[in-house]
Amino acid sequence: MKVIRPAGVFFTLVFLLSILVEPVPAFAVALDPGDSLPAPSSTDPTRTYFPDTGHYLSGGFRTYWQQHGGLAQFGFPLSEEYSETNPIDGKTYTVQYFERARFEYHPEFKGTPYEIELGLLGVQTIIGRKFDPAPYVPSTSSRYYFTETRHTLSAGFKRYWDSHGGLAIFGFPLSEEFTEGGYTVQYFERNRFEYHPEFSGTEYEVLLGLLGTDSFRLTGHHLPQTFSVRPDSGAVVQGRTLKVRALGSVPSNVIASFNGQKLTFVSQANELVAYTPVASNAALRPQLLLTEIIDNTGVVRRFEQNIGILAGQFEHQTIQLDPAVESSLGSDAEQQRERDRVYSFYNQVTPVKLWSGRFSLPLTGPITTPFGSRRDYVGGGSEIHDAIDFGIPQGTPIKAPQRGMVVLAEFQKVRGGIVIIDHGLGVHSAYFHQSVITVKVGDMLNQGDLIGKVGTTGLSTGAHLHWEIRIGAIGVDPEEWVKRDF
Repeated sequence: MKVIRPAGVFFTLVFLLSILVEPVPAFAVALDPGDSLPAPSSTDPTRTYFPDTGHYLSGGFRTYWQQHGGLAQFGFPLSEEYSETNPIDGKTYTVQYFERARFEYHPEFKGTPYEIELGLLGVQTIIGRKFDPAPYVPSTSSRYYFTETRHTLSAGFKRYWDSHGGLAIFGFPLSEEFTEGGYTVQYFERNRFEYHPEFSGTEYEVLLGLLGTDSFRLTGHHLPQTFSVRPDSGAVVQGRTLKVRALGSVPSNVIASFNGQKLTFVSQANELVAYTPVASNAALRPQLLLTEIIDNTGVVRRFEQNIGILAGQFEHQTIQLDPAVESSLGSDAEQQRERDRVYSFYNQVTPVKLWSGRFSLPLTGPITTPFGSRRDYVGGGSEIHDAIDFGIPQGTPIKAPQRGMVVLAEFQKVRGGIVIIDHGLGVHSAYFHQSVITVKVGDMLNQGDLIGKVGTTGLSTGAHLHWEIRIGAIGVDPEEWVKRDF
């Protein structure tokens, strides 16, 4: 393979780019280029704000970042633009650091394809180290040999190099593959390739090393506090639960809402975790997950993420009620008071997580009404049944599916014998139509503890258990909580 090497100080100091736009200064000013800046008060199409590190990207650097791989290739910005002396040629340039690269504006190449270049971070990183050259072998379609540096490139690293920019982005190899930091790595002029077997078979199998982070740390400037907000999915089915994780390099305050509903976070394994419901009749359009993180310097980072809503598959049922049962339910006003009382408990938020692991079924038996069923009542009226009904003989024991505290245990006209368990973080489970209640308010239950027994009290057409899980006032599919470890 014949490689054309442009002239330069050390191997490839310049390379073909398609960006000719000069960088422009950030709109806000930091005391140190690494200091995080607050989120913008309004949208500006000429610059991008990254709440993860609290930095802006604009001008030619922004255009280059967008057209040459963006986040996956270079990572988040670690600084604003500022002037720095290049350690290779001793000249001062406008630079901006990213997790995996340093961008440099070269005015001496203004109006040429070399106006913006990547810094030679691989060269800087290995100063003082020596790598033995590889014996010459002819280049083939599966292996390159570079006479410029006397090193080879093959296998997965070659595929990544070829598909992500090649010589223009990464420069020549400076070493063969070897083991460093527990990974197979190979150094190039502008970066380090790393093979991550934990991501084998995915697009993240080969990653660039964080040489931008390492190099910026050595400049003596502040590394920014880093944060991220990670919903467990970008799209959620109606009636399911969205888990949101907030991670940060330092303790912080987090304020978040989903479709206008406030999230309550709890510390869990060095991160903050919250749970938010998607109603079974939620509109099939993206809903906004809005998160504001206040770091320990008082800077507010604002994350806006749209979560898609997917249609659930729900049954339709027609129900014939016994007139005698209907007449025992009380007046409309009485039913409303009863409903308000129940929902007053659902809307309480205990700011700790009481459960651990998956929920279990409260009993074993056939499901007669799946979650989310659309019900029509003979004689008029309809509802969405945000619960699971088990058709089960009267007297069957009902067990607590997870740890939690009993906040309601009583008999009501519509719900019959009802127990509500508070599992923390706004998550409650409820059990209707019981014939016998064996717990009292204030009891702390463990998974498997007896709650009561199946009955047909209240608005019921036969012996069954109505089981629901709600986050706030919104019902979610209990089977998901049995199948998933939240």
